Amino acid sequence: MNGRLLRLLPAFLLRRLGHGLAYADQDALAAALEDNLDTARAGHPADLSKALRLLTSPLDFQPGLVGLHQESADIVVYLCGLAAASETHLDLRDPDQHRLYKDLLAAVRAAEELRLRVATAATHTLPDADRDAVELQHS
Repeated sequence: MNGRLLRLLPAFLLRRLGHGLAYADQDALAAALEDNLDTARAGHPADLSKALRLLTSPLDFQPGLVGLHQESADIVVYLCGLAAASETHLDLRDPDQHRLYKDLLAAVRAAEELRLRVATAATHTLPDADRDAVELQHS
């Protein structure tokens, strides 16, 4: 399917459409993966730079970190679902499918690590007295 069309669909919709939108060859997949970071970097750099200049106190960082934590939690849940589906639907005796399963488990661990690190960063936006209670809740 045309990569430009894929970019118009929201990420959550792409995840639900699955195989019908899969890339058929390694070159197309590699190009799409490389384009993701370039697209993210190119998206509204002036607006982002302006917003970042306004972050002058720890509390200013908190809303963005809380939003990022939500996004990372969504990623953890999605990857857990993929890992669970791979246990049920893949032939784990097949070396390639087993590698996919192992890579999904590694991605779950990495995503959970990111989620916890973002939560920790968010707690550091609070004054010391409030921080201790929040750190206990998200650990």
